[in-house]
Amino acid sequence: MDMSKEASAPYTPKERGFWRVTAALMIASLLVFSTLYVFQPLLPVFVREFDVSATESSLLVSACVFSMIFGLFVLGFLADRYGRLWVMIISLGITAVLLIAMPFTPSFSVLVILRFLQGFFLAGVPAAAMGYLGEEISPRDIGLAMTLYISSNALGGMGGRVLAGYLTDLFTWQTTILAVGIFGIAATVLFIFLMPKERFFTKQHQPLRQDLQGMLYHLADKKMLSLFLMGMVLQIVFTAIWTYLPFYLQSEPYNWPLKWIAFTYFAYGLGVLAPPLAGRISNRIGLPKVMLAGVLLLLSGVGLTLITPALFVVMGLGLLCMGFFIAHSMASALVTKSAKHHRSGASGFYLISYYIGVTIGSTAVGTLWENFRWFGVTGTSLVFLLVLGFLPMYKKMHQA
Repeated sequence: MDMSKEASAPYTPKERGFWRVTAALMIASLLVFSTLYVFQPLLPVFVREFDVSATESSLLVSACVFSMIFGLFVLGFLADRYGRLWVMIISLGITAVLLIAMPFTPSFSVLVILRFLQGFFLAGVPAAAMGYLGEEISPRDIGLAMTLYISSNALGGMGGRVLAGYLTDLFTWQTTILAVGIFGIAATVLFIFLMPKERFFTKQHQPLRQDLQGMLYHLADKKMLSLFLMGMVLQIVFTAIWTYLPFYLQSEPYNWPLKWIAFTYFAYGLGVLAPPLAGRISNRIGLPKVMLAGVLLLLSGVGLTLITPALFVVMGLGLLCMGFFIAHSMASALVTKSAKHHRSGASGFYLISYYIGVTIGSTAVGTLWENFRWFGVTGTSLVFLLVLGFLPMYKKMHQA
């Protein structure tokens, strides 16, 4: 291989560097998203063990996501200014250490505090990864790299939830979190070994104020704002369904044990498989059209979960995952492709909106569950997607 050629041009799938980058980011993504959502199916366990309400137990998700929002802004800014690689390595290492500490916490309050701290550092990989890909991967192949990365997001979310439900049903929640922590240490070591150094990043020497103004410029871009809003609403719906699904399936008429509920997260498998296929299709028909298809699948999936037989609920969850990850991967690719500068900042703002959606979809929706049960959660989700005018927004984006 001509090393000078490799160093002077972004990676393509024909080069080893492309697959090293992809593998490293997929491993990092598995850790980040399994850690982020490992507590979600365990919320009923914490209700019983710590004598808290369903809404209070959801703080183990929303507190982590809330601090992640700040981490996305701060770490995204630092990654643009000083480099992406070191931000990702430090974030992965601290994430793993906090996981190891959590099983030994003496109270629910301390556990929530540790999750809050962890959320800030979990942001390091998603805040920097999209900017890294935008510079190190060929523009023609960014869609493939991004969809593989998003697929690993889905795989991490699925793996964390399934592992959590199954292991906790057999052992304890402490065993589950410790197992994820051990995986975190291994993932950090593998990431350091695999991830190539940045070749095209230029350290910023301009004044800090000017650098911040350049990053904030994305908030004045209407197309970017529409993508940020899309990420938020998609995640509100997705998080609301998955956060309160364990409560729904443990109640009448299902009365499922936690082990059975954990298996429903295999629906994420469709979220793993769909984005790479969608990425290839988008090369022919365009990103906005594929995003629209993803939203329609998401709407259909939410609607199916309202039909009582368990078969329809499971089918709905499959469509939900497929539609969500298609739409999310297309939006992420559009953000990276559209940003001409401060790429980590642009992806950071998208992900900030995205995780605001997680916060709203978890704890804020708790009131709907406690008062209106599943109909309140799913009905509001459908209203969010329809009333906020997503379909007209896609049409305008396509015409722009």
